[in-house]
Amino acid sequence: MKSFYDKEEYTILDIESLITNEVEESIYLDFKESAALDKTDGKRKEISKDVSSFANSDGGIIIYGIKEENHKASALSFINGNVYTKEWLEQVINSGVQRHIPDLKIFPIRQDGKIENTIYIIKVPKSSEAPHISKDKRFYKRFNFESVALDEYEIRELYNRKTKSILAVNSWKIYKTESDEDNTTKFQCEVCISNDGDIPEASYKLNIYLKNYNKHLDVSWSRDHTNIDYTVLETTRVKISSVGKVPIFPNEVVNAIRFNITVQNEKIIPALTDVQIEIRVLYPGGTDAMHTDLDDILKKVIGQDNS
Repeated sequence: MKSFYDKEEYTILDIESLITNEVEESIYLDFKESAALDKTDGKRKEISKDVSSFANSDGGIIIYGIKEENHKASALSFINGNVYTKEWLEQVINSGVQRHIPDLKIFPIRQDGKIENTIYIIKVPKSSEAPHISKDKRFYKRFNFESVALDEYEIRELYNRKTKSILAVNSWKIYKTESDEDNTTKFQCEVCISNDGDIPEASYKLNIYLKNYNKHLDVSWSRDHTNIDYTVLETTRVKISSVGKVPIFPNEVVNAIRFNITVQNEKIIPALTDVQIEIRVLYPGGTDAMHTDLDDILKKVIGQDNS
């Protein structure tokens, strides 16, 4: 479903694949046969109800032009695009759902190019402008296979959706810094995190897990970085942690941690083999993670250095 949602273009083959594979409706996907599009006031209300419920939830896709049986795509149900145009559908949504839903997209699909054989895909994003009220003056959310009314506390929570921080692991960088006289090579590691939300975030923690860590690697950091903690979790697994010292403002990227990895020159290859890295940022609003291999990164750095 996620790959289907991420598409920027759709064809009749995409629709037929849903039917062939008997794809099931879900909290992210809803099938509507052609009769669901009608110019009566009742049908207009249903359209605005369904669209607003996705926007108030986690987003999703509504497909007008597919019949369902037991919540599974079962057959095509074409819409006459001469009668129910894309512009008409946009007008129904824009007039029936308040406030406006940013980035909502409608994709018309026509079998063999015939406008009488039209299917509409409505891609509804998780809206930062929630809560959205339907034409019937109610607030809805997506639950299982249907749109249901929101409770009062859920409506209040949606008003705060926009005003929150969203932290993410922005980048992991590693540099070869020096070769010591004691036959070792030192690499400097840095992790940056970003705030993609709307308010500053001052409370966060960064955890870096090294799996398959071995005795040939030595981790250290500057004495100035007193907020770094090193913990041996298992024989071959360690954690490097850093508690945030400065707030991260919206659209800002900060260097959250900097530490060194030292490797004995003659042990570089065995030291790098199979070392896996998980980087995780934790904050009151959630968590984000990145996974990579120390092997690939360090070999790339070494290769660039020798070229």
